[in-house]
Amino acid sequence: MQLFKSFNSTGNLLTILVFVLVMCTTACSALLPKSAISNQADTNSRKPNFVFIAVDDLNIYNSILGDEAGSFLRKVYPDDKLRQQVIDKLTPNLAKLAKQGVSFRNTYSASPLCGPSRTALMTGVPPHISGYYKHDRHFRAYETLTNVTTLPQYLKQHGYYTSGIGKVFHKGRSYLDRGYFSDWPDQLFSWDHWVERNVGTSSQVEAMITKQEQVSKYWDNPGDKSKNFSRFGVTSIPTEFSNDYVNAQHIAQLILTGRSEINDVRGKKHSVTLANDKPYFLAAGIFAPHLPWVVEQKYYDMFPQSEMAINKDLLAWVRADLTDMSKHGQKMTASTHFTDLLDYGVSLDGQTGDVNAWKAIFQAYLATVAYADSTIGVLLDAINRNPQKDNTVVVLWSDHGYHLGDKNWTGKTSLWEAANRANLIIADPRQPGQHGKQVNAPVSLQDIYPSIMAMAELPKNQAVYGYDLTPLVKDVNTQWTKAVLNTFQQGNHALRTNEYRYIRFRNGDQELYNLIQDPLELTNLANRPDYKIRLKQFSGLLDRELKRKPNDF
Repeated sequence: MQLFKSFNSTGNLLTILVFVLVMCTTACSALLPKSAISNQADTNSRKPNFVFIAVDDLNIYNSILGDEAGSFLRKVYPDDKLRQQVIDKLTPNLAKLAKQGVSFRNTYSASPLCGPSRTALMTGVPPHISGYYKHDRHFRAYETLTNVTTLPQYLKQHGYYTSGIGKVFHKGRSYLDRGYFSDWPDQLFSWDHWVERNVGTSSQVEAMITKQEQVSKYWDNPGDKSKNFSRFGVTSIPTEFSNDYVNAQHIAQLILTGRSEINDVRGKKHSVTLANDKPYFLAAGIFAPHLPWVVEQKYYDMFPQSEMAINKDLLAWVRADLTDMSKHGQKMTASTHFTDLLDYGVSLDGQTGDVNAWKAIFQAYLATVAYADSTIGVLLDAINRNPQKDNTVVVLWSDHGYHLGDKNWTGKTSLWEAANRANLIIADPRQPGQHGKQVNAPVSLQDIYPSIMAMAELPKNQAVYGYDLTPLVKDVNTQWTKAVLNTFQQGNHALRTNEYRYIRFRNGDQELYNLIQDPLELTNLANRPDYKIRLKQFSGLLDRELKRKPNDF
């Protein structure tokens, strides 16, 4: 049997026993009587509940950050009035949540890639310490993370009932992959009850193309099924039947009534019941707007391509931006998924094909963001009708940012602002004086774990990296001058301070941008002799940040 081969051989028996115990516990819990919500409210009032919402690949194209000086939306929609209309349509539910809490306007990922970013947040250990730079395996297969205590695991150990669904860790279900068992949601350790289900905008496995879909002609797939995941287009499947939406309804039902029934990916019915005598931590992972961008036509209609100022001039502007990058940056951007898209567009439509293809993916992404916001709306409606809403903290975050043509790049996996800038809203009803306020100081997703520990008034997990953000939640004017570290693969790092973004690649190449004066990172100051001393200072600061230990925060 190679079922649990991904863990070391000496731990196989223990892992199997734990798996059986968890499955038995889950089955038995389904037989318990339905919790009385009134009793829950009385008992749980000692500790706050948490609703934890993770949104995949959501950049700053939203109703909170979309009009930032550093937003590429300002180039695509240069008319102020039109741009505001687009922003208002993108994420109205996210905007409502922001009015109920504190928005962190400059939040950054530990890494601009799903698995490393989420693993850093959920374990409290950043990639340069754990060595978890990609998501080829479950994080516990790494010696540095085998015995780590995750955020939900820590809460569970301290009296919380933990349950979740969707993409919270890197994947929402376990897999047998090449003979290895990967418990991606970490259900063996982190959760009292996890429901394994597919995720995304469709009603089936994300890589499957169904008859209900009309894929865009600009999606280049010469019969290669491995590319199915990157498709974009329209589906006739109603939103209400899509995976993300149904998953959100499950968490919403738990919030409202304390009980929910749902079938998992294998067709098994789960009856999830909140504990009478415990506060809860409920996690909902929304896969959209991650690819594939396949949603109903109504979302596409919200963002007509005819309104976009994507043209040859903008394409020339993007290419001109590449000239003063470091050699490493120029090599990265010379041939990309974006250039492949443009070339394929030209092969279809001649001279206008590159612009047409660019408009197509931009529209598809915005449409999928609007879909994701409708799913957030399901959760927000339940949160606002929650019988325990006065004692329930909502934490919404996205795992990193996303390029859509800027820097000649599509996707994440860069060390520039667009790929690393994420979203974070903390809505704590116990701090009504701070609702609707904003924090401009740079913070990290790495700070979420210690902040939740503080809000729950639990002792600090001494193995966790990151700062407690509760002083900012209580008073957005709190002085905050911390540098934020981003890492992509081994040896490639960036620092974000209040004023600058400093990048140092493994080969020694450097880039430096003054984000106050140059929010779109158009001028690489590392090329200027008068910044030689400043570069040395930033390099030293980066070295110090890389050496930080948990007790240094």
